[in-house]
Amino acid sequence: MDQKAINVIRNLALDMIQNSGTGHPGVTMGAAPILYTLFTKQLKVNPAVTDWVNRDRFILSAGHASELLYSVMFLSGYPLMIDDIKNYRKFGSKTPGHPDIKTLGVDFSTGYSGDGLASAVGIALAEKIYEEKFNYKQKGMFDKNKLPKLIDYYTYVFVSDGDLMEGVSYEAASFAGTYKLGKLIVLYDSNDVSTDGPISRTFTEGVLSRFSAMGWDTHYVKNGTSVTEIDKAISAAKRVTDKPSIIRIKTIIGEGLSNQGTNLVHNKPLSKEELAKYKEKTGAGNIPFAILKEPASYIRDQVVNRGIKVYDDWKNVLDEYKKILQPNQIAEFDNILNNKTSFDLTQIDIPIDYENKELLRDSNNKVMNVVANNIYNFIGGSADLTDSTRVYLNNVGDLLPNNVLGRNISFGVREHFMGAMLNGLAVSGFKPFGSTYMAFSDYLKPSIRMAALMNLPVTYIFTHDSLTVGSDGPTHQPVEALASLRAMPNLYVFRPADIKEVIGTWNVIINNRIPAVISLPKTEVKAEQGTSMTEVVKGAYIAGKEQALVNAVIIATGAEVQVAKSIQVKLLHEGIDVRIVSMPCMELYNIQPDAYKLQLFPEGVPIFVIEYGSSFGWEKFVPSSNYLFTVDRFGVSASKEDILKSAQIDIDTIVEKIKSVLK
Repeated sequence: MDQKAINVIRNLALDMIQNSGTGHPGVTMGAAPILYTLFTKQLKVNPAVTDWVNRDRFILSAGHASELLYSVMFLSGYPLMIDDIKNYRKFGSKTPGHPDIKTLGVDFSTGYSGDGLASAVGIALAEKIYEEKFNYKQKGMFDKNKLPKLIDYYTYVFVSDGDLMEGVSYEAASFAGTYKLGKLIVLYDSNDVSTDGPISRTFTEGVLSRFSAMGWDTHYVKNGTSVTEIDKAISAAKRVTDKPSIIRIKTIIGEGLSNQGTNLVHNKPLSKEELAKYKEKTGAGNIPFAILKEPASYIRDQVVNRGIKVYDDWKNVLDEYKKILQPNQIAEFDNILNNKTSFDLTQIDIPIDYENKELLRDSNNKVMNVVANNIYNFIGGSADLTDSTRVYLNNVGDLLPNNVLGRNISFGVREHFMGAMLNGLAVSGFKPFGSTYMAFSDYLKPSIRMAALMNLPVTYIFTHDSLTVGSDGPTHQPVEALASLRAMPNLYVFRPADIKEVIGTWNVIINNRIPAVISLPKTEVKAEQGTSMTEVVKGAYIAGKEQALVNAVIIATGAEVQVAKSIQVKLLHEGIDVRIVSMPCMELYNIQPDAYKLQLFPEGVPIFVIEYGSSFGWEKFVPSSNYLFTVDRFGVSASKEDILKSAQIDIDTIVEKIKSVLK
């Protein structure tokens, strides 16, 4: 019956591919026994309750195998209808070309090779934290309370050869081995073929040996069609609790098809003749989406019957826990599902020094520590630059292999992994943050994009964000980075001017479920008169009023707001009255009503822009490049002052150019 059930999965997935005209039959045919075994024999889920906190998680890191996942989910009783299956890859469907978290039952959106595995490490770490935080620990031998575990789930990841070629996989595997994430199990579909052909030309290392060297438990299944062997390997991996596990399962890409074992079967629908031939061979008939009742029921009964029992048993455990947990613990546990912790940061007395300059990174650290004191699920760290980016949280401890309740994470020099792991923490109920230099933000870009796609509440703190880095040189002067980040949909990029705007920035972030970037300079600034913590939510506001009649408006962001204030004073001596508009978040400004925008920028009044980065994105505010004081070339290694003069964006040069334009 197992083989008949696997054939049903394969045939349904092939119909999806044929109907859409696109898909990946190779992995579907080869890996169907893996997903069948996992879902029917091992996975602890209740398809009727897709957001159950204590369910096992499944991440399809090889996201191109989505039709296989949807086929298994549909047959297992998840809330997918046959029309959803028929509409695979079509507009508005619940079954897009790669798994999407908006589809009930899909635990994580995947697309980038390796990124799903790296994010799964974050999910597995979250489980370990929750185990330590919520599971009852007996208080001595006379303690009558002997409760089962409230949190006890596994994170399974399906990966391909391609996933393991990507460097982020090894960043993630190294961290997972160090932190002994024993509830993480990787199912490696080892078919020796990638899109371009045999991997013997590109990928010949001993994968299991490499993982073993990183502290992993390893297993090998020689026959990838054997449900018994796969099931035994998963059970063996589950018994190893002090190491993450990887199971290498040898499969044949396109198993049973004419071009099996080659890249020709990777991503093309079958011919009508071959599809009919395969269906006849497996007894499925030639009617599209016809499903053999007996094996289909066999799949569903195994998943659903086990799922109902383990879910009902767990609900009884939860009832027992609610008798002994404190009210705040119950609230924290219930909040795992919605991640809606919030408070009004503007109502907290944070000292503001108007007399002395300080690094805006230090200002940000003060505010972050206030956030940490008020939000228990605020957690994060830096990719080995904590001393430079200043994101350390005081009095909450370091997250370590033997202390997972600490909230300062040391990611090591692993920027891409950091971004991916933050996403895994975010889908698990945390409000995480990560930090590095702005010049290194491109390392995280795939994961930032996935956070934006899933609308995850992840915050990225990028420091040293402009030419003012100075003598470190052009490699560390990220002139193009802000524009690149602002171009990403659903990502909110904040560039605060001083501590007041930092407070306002964090107030927006913690009270909204949004992915956000905080961009900070290397330079020192003073708290400015005229800046506002409460106006940040509008994205832009008047931070320096004109004396009488406004002759021009200067938009500035970040530390350049204080530059604009100095220019305002100099121009006033020349009889030119200008208004300063701080724009800490262009994305928030863009959604303001036209009436508000007109209040900031009166019709007919010329607008100038000062930002020590790319002009890209600012053109819409100005009539020509003469109004932009930005940087569209790489910098040089020199002092801050010499760099600004070289780029013609020092204060004196800007003043003279504005005077010239306004003549």
